[in-house]
Formats: sequence, C-alpha cells, structure tokens
Amino acid sequence: MSTISLHSEPFSRDGNLAAEGAQRLLGQPALSPLELVIRETIQNSWDASLETQGTPVYSIRIRRLDPMQMDAMRSFFIQLPPQEAAEPIAAQIGRFLSSDGMVMEICDQRTQGLDGPTSASRSLREGESANFVNFVRNIGSARDIALGGGTYGFGKSSLFKMSRCKTILIHTYTKESGVSEQRLIGMAMGSAFDHNGRRYTGRHWWGALHGEEGGSVDPLVHEEAQDLAGRLGFLQRATDDQRGTSLMILDPILDDLEQGGSSEGISAGGVINRLKARIQDTILWHCWPKFTCRKDGSLPMECHLSILGDVFQLPDPATIQPLWLLTQALAKAREREDMIFCLSPKKLVGFFGDCTASTDLPADDRFRIHLGEDALIPSRLHHVALLRPAELVVRYEEGTINEAERLQWGGVFITDIGENAEVEKAFAMSEPPAHDDWQPKSAQALTPHQRSYVNVALKRIRERIRQLSGADLIRKAAVATEAQKSLASLAGEIGRSLIGGGPGGADGRSRSGSGGGKGARRRPLRLSPPASIGTTLRNGIPVATFRLRVTGESDVAPSVVFTPWVQMDEGGKEEVAPNGVSPRVIGVDIDAQSILMSGDGAPVVIPAGARSLDVHVSVPDYVAVGLTAEILSGEDS
Repeated sequence: MSTISLHSEPFSRDGNLAAEGAQRLLGQPALSPLELVIRETIQNSWDASLETQGTPVYSIRIRRLDPMQMDAMRSFFIQLPPQEAAEPIAAQIGRFLSSDGMVMEICDQRTQGLDGPTSASRSLREGESANFVNFVRNIGSARDIALGGGTYGFGKSSLFKMSRCKTILIHTYTKESGVSEQRLIGMAMGSAFDHNGRRYTGRHWWGALHGEEGGSVDPLVHEEAQDLAGRLGFLQRATDDQRGTSLMILDPILDDLEQGGSSEGISAGGVINRLKARIQDTILWHCWPKFTCRKDGSLPMECHLSILGDVFQLPDPATIQPLWLLTQALAKAREREDMIFCLSPKKLVGFFGDCTASTDLPADDRFRIHLGEDALIPSRLHHVALLRPAELVVRYEEGTINEAERLQWGGVFITDIGENAEVEKAFAMSEPPAHDDWQPKSAQALTPHQRSYVNVALKRIRERIRQLSGADLIRKAAVATEAQKSLASLAGEIGRSLIGGGPGGADGRSRSGSGGGKGARRRPLRLSPPASIGTTLRNGIPVATFRLRVTGESDVAPSVVFTPWVQMDEGGKEEVAPNGVSPRVIGVDIDAQSILMSGDGAPVVIPAGARSLDVHVSVPDYVAVGLTAEILSGEDS
C-alpha cells in the first residue's frame, strides 16, 4: 500500500487564499455549526443526484472508532505539521488520536460522487466534471447544474468548523471515463504559518505522494482506497447503487453529547435522545421539502440516521404538527396555480401555497420534550418557507398568529425558473455564500430587472403574510369598534340631554346598586373549550394534556364526558389513527389533584367548586389529537 504523505500548501509568489480566509467565506450566518453542516451537505447531496437514477440517500452516522479503526487512523496521520511551526492543527489532531475517536460521518448514495480530474491545474475535457477538484482543491467554484442548490465549494468550510481539529476524511465512489473508481483523501483547514523560511497557507492534504518529494498528494484509489476506507469504518461501497461520497468529520463539536459529561454519561439514554432529537429537528426544519412526498407518492430523498449504534429513521414531515401545514402548502405551490408576478417588467417570479389550522391543535412535542425552547420547529406556525426550484429552504419569513380567527398557518413560495433560467438566476445570485437569505441590494451582479424580480417577490410574500396573520382583519375590526364607541357615546349624550340621567335614564346606569339582590340570576355552569398545554412522554407513550376552565354554579355535582379524536389534515375528525389505534383519556386532574377513573369513556363527576380540569389523552402514531367535553348533568340554567 502507498505510504500516506502530508502536503501542506505553500504560498506561491503570486499569493494564495489563507485557510483562515477560506473559513470566513461563509460570513456570519445566524445558524449553528450543525445547522450549517446539515444544510450544506444535503444541498450538495441533492445536486450530486440530479444526473443519476433512483432516489438519493442521505445518512448521518455518529460513532466511536473501535481500537482497530483508531490504529488505522493513527497510521493515516503518521505525518503531521512540524511542532516548531506552531500550526495548531498538529496538536489538535494529536489530541484526537489519543481520544476515544468520536467521528461524524455524513454520507450520500445513488449520487455521482466526486468525479473528474484530481489535479486542479489540468484543463477539463469536453463534458468532463470538476466535482473532485472543486470540492477538495478549489474554493468557491460555481456548480452549473440545472435545479441545483447553489454555489458549490463555500459550504465545505462549515465541515471544518464542525471539527475541533478542523480535519475531515473524504471517501468517494464514482465513475471516471465510465470505469468505477474509489478515492480516499484527508484534508484540514488550519492557520497560516512559517517554517524553514517559507510561508504556508494552513491548508493540508493527506494522500499518496505525487511527483518528487515536497510535491502535492493525490487520493488513494481503487483497492487501496477501498481497503483503507473499510479499515477506518467508512460506509461500504461496492455497487452502482452505493455510488456517492462520505465525509468523516473528526472530533465533531456536538454540544448535546458534551452535556453528558464523562464517557459514561455520553452513552446515557437521555443524552442520546437529546442528540437524536437535535438532528431530526434540524433536518426537518431546514430541509423538510426534500423528505416530503410528491403528488405521485415518491420521495425526493431518503434519510438514514445512526447515533452510537442506535439506528432510527427521520419522521415524515406530514405527520408532525404543525410542520404538516408547510407540507400542505408545498403541495399547493407545486400545483403552480397561485402565481406571483412582477409587473415592471412583467414576469412570473414564483408560486405560492398556504394552509391554516386552529391554534387549539396540540403541537407535536417529540423534539421539544428533549430540547425545550432550543427546538427549531415551533409549537405554533406562522411562517412562509422561501424555496428555489431545488426545494431547499433558503429561510423563513415570519408573521404572527391570526388571533382574530384563532388560526395558525404555513406558507411556501417557490421561485419560477423563467426563460433561460433568468428568474432562477436572479434569486440564486442574491444569496450569500451560506444560501440562507435573499439579499438583492447586496448582490452587485444582478441586473436592474433581476433585482426587481427578487424585491417584488419579497413584497408580495409579505402582503400574503399580513393577510394570513389577520392584520387587515384586525385593523378593520379596530376601526369598526372605535366607530361603534363613538356612536354609542353620542347616543348616550343625546339621551341624557333629552331624558336625563339617573335610574331609567338613557345611559342605563343604576344609581341604587341592585346587582346582588335576592332575585339575581346565577350564571349557569360552563366549560371553556379545551386548550392544549403540551405533550409529554409517559412510559414511552406520547400524552397530550388539555386544560378546561369551569365557570358558573350548580346545585349538584355535574358529570362530564370527554371524547378524544384524531385531527385529519383536511380539518376533519376521526376516531382512529392511521395505525388503527384510537386516542384515549388516560387521566383527569381536578384543580391539580388526580382522580380515579371508573373506566374508558366513563363520565367524570366534577365536585362543586372545581375550577380547573386537566385531561390527559394518549397520542397514537404521533398524530394530532383533539378533545370534546360535554356536560351530562348538573347544569343549572
């Protein structure tokens, strides 16, 4: 097997981009390192799948290397930057090699892999790809792929930011000139340094030495790459269905694991569950369209997840309340019926879809249980997702809950491609390197027409947001209320001047205080509508809790029947969830005191003076559930 050699990039006479500059190319996006890595790698995997057959697969594997894999890792990094160069990478990799070997491997399959030449200096032949050199060698190279996610190369800096030692290993299985080929190379982004009178950029590669001593390195290829990748524990790749790329982040920064404390704490179930929730919550909030079924039932992408040996799947976004509102809005936007135009110049710029639901629907708290307020998916939705045709979330425009009609809502805007992709390019060029915004004012390369497309689209979207938020309705209601108050005040003044005040006067006010007399009518017993106050896990089963307020009075203890039901996407109610199980009332607390229930569906007797009821309902199959309450007796009218 070839000896693994280190190549540290020297500055040329004409200058280079230092590693620190490469890492700053993303700017300062308002996203965590994990969010950036997930957004960028899913985008790259999607782009790499556009010229292949089958549904692409995206996977995350967080694991510890076993002793044999750690031995292979130490052999791979047998050469490190010299200690006297004061390049921090050497000490950081050294600490990783003496640790328990935590890695985060991000993989895709059924993609084309990193193909093309391995040397950035060689010109491309007609029809030849530059995927390998654009990812491994170059910085900020554009990917000219129809329906792609954006510029290719900037986002890879997020991978190094995710690693404490700023180091990744890259294993790819691709086709070169029609022949299958495996490639393996290591890469690090450190800091610029001096050594033996020469200046270095801080970019490093590990691979097979190319040319004379001191030259660059090439990736290991064919059987050597396959053998070493296997010894390092990479995802196995041997068939065309397994074509793709694996990125192994060494010593990943995972705050949820670190909260477990020691190595023993890391394996604790609660810490693992928190990290599982974090990854699922992040993938769903930023990339849910890629895992939402199309009209024909097919999925754009599959997702497989594994954390420290615990294998699990990504939930269907359409089953999560309130995320399902966005999936319904996406289906409408995909129909391309609600069109948004720019009028000067006249141009179709995109398509809109929206969906509303009651604010009383209980939120799916499967992630919030573990993450609390750090969860990205909100408990109530009032957002529009901005997408380009690749259907990757650029960002969200946020409105407010429609309080007047007690509605939450979700919207989706998808840009049109336009003739010669003019519209699509306008939005792509207005994105910063992190692809997390549309900034037409900052995009100097936009033509005036292209800048108008983006500005008008954002203006029209914000108009829709005001409508969905009920802002126009609230404003009209406020005007009407003020008018009514003015008229009432005027009528009262006229009445007092003509008839006089006092008892029986036009203002209707009593001067003798008769409100609490012997004949006063008591208020009848009433229950407020059930309001969701959250979801918890009980013995591994999700349980939604609804709170009802008791008002009024009764001479006898009333009986109340609670009927839980399943909320359907179309707004209807069903008794049974898709898995064949019905929600059940499993407990009732009266004024914070649990009571003994006589049986499933049996009436609950409410003692006199009770003021608060908490009803606990089992949630089958993580569906949205609701509750109906009916007083059977005891209402004094």
